[in-house]
Amino acid sequence: MSRTKGIRALWNSLSAPEPFDVLIVPGTWHPDGDGISAAFADALDSKRFRPRIVSYPADYGRTMPYAESLVAGRKALIAAIEASPGHLVLAGYSQGAAIAGDLAASLGRDELSRVAACALIADPLRPVGKCLGVDPGGYGIAGQRDVPNIPTYWAAAPGDPITALPAGNPLRSIADLSAYFSLSSPQDALRWGQSLLDGATRRQLQRWWSPQNWRSWSGAVAFARGYLFDGRHTEDYIRHGHAKRLAERINAEIAPRGRA
Repeated sequence: MSRTKGIRALWNSLSAPEPFDVLIVPGTWHPDGDGISAAFADALDSKRFRPRIVSYPADYGRTMPYAESLVAGRKALIAAIEASPGHLVLAGYSQGAAIAGDLAASLGRDELSRVAACALIADPLRPVGKCLGVDPGGYGIAGQRDVPNIPTYWAAAPGDPITALPAGNPLRSIADLSAYFSLSSPQDALRWGQSLLDGATRRQLQRWWSPQNWRSWSGAVAFARGYLFDGRHTEDYIRHGHAKRLAERINAEIAPRGRA
C-alpha cells in the first residue's frame, strides 16, 4: 500500500461514524438470547450497529416471579447502558420488550442524549395502533405504554395475544393475576395471593369483563391456541419477517453519528 493510500485509509477509519451498540433484552425463559432476538440482530447493518444481548433471569414463575424478573432485567439493562459509552439503540422481545420499553419511557435527559431509538418485538405493553406494517389490532396483554421522547418502533404479529389482544379478551386476566405467580416456596405462594388481593382492592385489574367488551370474549380460545400451538408469539416473527422488517427500519432511519 502506498503512503497516500495508507493515510487515506487511516483518515477514513478515524472519521467514520461510530457504530451504535444495540442492547437487546431477550424473551421469557431465554436469558441469554432467543431466535427472534437473533433474527432481529442478524438483519441489522453490521457496519453501523453492534448488537449485544443483555442477559437477565427471563423467568415467569419457575424460580422467580415475573415481576421480579422485570426488575432484574431493568437493572441489567441499566448496567449495560452505563457500560456502553457511545450512542445506543434499546431493543427487546416479549418480556424483554416490556423491560426495554419501560426503561426507554423513563430515561432522564442525560440518557436521552445517547439513546437514538427503541425497537420492540411482541411488546406486552404495545399501544393501540403502534406497529410496523399492517396493524394486527388490539394492544398489549398487560395494557398500554407509550415511549414519548425516543423514536420507537413496534413489531406485532397478528393473532399474538401478548401484543395484539382485543380489549375485552379474558386472557387479560393472565397478565393481571400472574405478575407475582410462583409456587417455588410457601412464601412465594403467599406473596402471589397477596398481590391478587392488592390488585383487586386498588382497582388495578383491566376491565375486560365490561359489557361493552362482551362481543370479543369468543376469541379467547383462538388467541390461546395461537400462543400455545400456532407460533403466533414465536415462529411468526421469523417466518413472516416481522423481526427482520423491524431491523430494516432501524437500518433505514437511524444514522450513527460521526466521531467527536
